[in-house]
Amino acid sequence: MNTLFRPFGDLLALVGAFVLWSLAFIILYGVHGVACARGWASPDEPWALRLTLVLLWLVMTALTVGYALWSWKRRRAEPHGPFLSYATLAVAAVGAVSTAWLGLPLFLVRVCA
Repeated sequence: MNTLFRPFGDLLALVGAFVLWSLAFIILYGVHGVACARGWASPDEPWALRLTLVLLWLVMTALTVGYALWSWKRRRAEPHGPFLSYATLAVAAVGAVSTAWLGLPLFLVRVCA
């Protein structure tokens, strides 16, 4: 078997950005839903929950941008053709933009309306 072809590793690299995006989605909306349902965020002072959500969003966005940068560096080191490396880079860039877009409602909508 050719050691340059890693089917599981290549597949994981290809979908890794959207795995990070889905984790960000689950974490942000899960924390938001639980905090609002349990009454942890006061309607008068929702800044603590909003700050927590923004920090979580920034961490997840930084992870996906870091993943996109890793894909950019990996692109040059790929020995078995440019398609998979460019596809991974494109998916990583879309995943980073999607994760950044995911946090937009944090700045536009009331926390527990």
